[in-house]
Amino acid sequence: MKVQDILSKIDAIAPFGKAADWDNVGLMVGDPQREVRRLGITLDPLPEAIDEALRNGCQCLLSHHPMFLEPLRRVDLSTGPGKVIQAAIKAEMAVLSAHTNWDGAEGGVNRILAEKLNLEAIAPLVQSGDGAGGMGAAGDLPAAVPLMDALNMIKRAWNLTRLDYYGERDCSILRVALCGGSGGSLWPAALEMKADIYVTADMKYHDIADCVRSKLSVATADHAEMESASLPELARRLAVPGELEVVLLKFRPLETPLRL
Repeated sequence: MKVQDILSKIDAIAPFGKAADWDNVGLMVGDPQREVRRLGITLDPLPEAIDEALRNGCQCLLSHHPMFLEPLRRVDLSTGPGKVIQAAIKAEMAVLSAHTNWDGAEGGVNRILAEKLNLEAIAPLVQSGDGAGGMGAAGDLPAAVPLMDALNMIKRAWNLTRLDYYGERDCSILRVALCGGSGGSLWPAALEMKADIYVTADMKYHDIADCVRSKLSVATADHAEMESASLPELARRLAVPGELEVVLLKFRPLETPLRL
C-alpha cells in the first residue's frame, strides 16, 4: 500500500475537506508514492515519535495533531518543526495528520468518546453544514447517576489520570456534553442542549466561571489522554489484513504532571 492510498482511506473515514479552515491536515512531509507496510499512529508528530515509529518498523506516521499550523517561510533545523522535518526525511518516514477532520467525523473523536460512556441519542454539539458529523457530542446516560459515580465512570471509560470538576456537588448526571481537546468555546452549545455536565480538555478560567454561573457543571481532563482514547478505533479502521499493519505508538509528549 502506498502513502497516497492511506490518505484516501483516511479521507473516506474523516474527509480532509471538513477540517477547520485554520487547520493543516493530510500529507505533512514525504513521498505519496512511498510503499508502506506498517503505519504508526501517535498524538503528536515529534522527533521522538518518529524514532519510535522507526523502531517499530513503520514507513509512515499518522499523527492527530499536525506537524505545523502556520505556513513555513524557512526550514530552520534548530526549531521544533525543522527538527521533526529533518527526523522524518532522515528516516524516510512519511508523516500525515488527521486533526479536526477526525474530531468532527461521524465516527470520529467525539462520537467515540460518547460511545465509550454508553450515551444514548448521541448528537453533535455543533452540526456540520452537510449534517454529517460535527464538533463535540451530547447524549444521555441510560439512567441518572450521582455526580461522583458519573465522574469516576468518565475517568475509567477514557483511561484518564485526572478529571477536575467545577459545579454543584450534590447533584445527579443524566445528559453529558463533551468535546475532545480544546473545546472551551462550545460550552454555550452544551448549555443550550440542557446538559448536566460539560466535559472537555482545555477551558479558560472565565469560561469555567461563566459555565458555573449558568448552572452548567464542567469537568476538564488532560488533553492528550482525552483525545488518545479515540486512537485505537482509528487504528482498527485503517488496518488492512495482509496489506497494512497499524501500530499504536506508546510515546507521550508530556508525562503525568507532578501535583503538589
